Amino acid sequence: MNILMVYPMYPDTFWSFKHALKFVSKKASFPPLGLLTVAAMLPKDWNKKLIDMNANQLMDDDILWADIVFISAMSIQSESTNEVIQLHQAGPYLPAVLNFTQTLTT
Repeated sequence: MNILMVYPMYPDTFWSFKHALKFVSKKASFPPLGLLTVAAMLPKDWNKKLIDMNANQLMDDDILWADIVFISAMSIQSESTNEVIQLHQAGPYLPAVLNFTQTLTT
């Protein structure tokens, strides 16, 4: 089983610290601890890959590799979350996810 865990991008705001991170040689200020915790609870024989979109670009090959895609986000990340979902629509739970994320942005 191939599990892809995606942490969407933060918008460029004062609180994202995007520009300040360069001074401390970091790529992201808020690591995806929730996804890392879930990854630790999954069976050890499953293949896991984490893409933090604040530090790395999500590629089509990553989506094609995955059997299941997990997305973890806060409401401030809803725009990036919607972009990921719209670009890679698949799966039985997509309508529920789309309805939920649309309520966050309105």
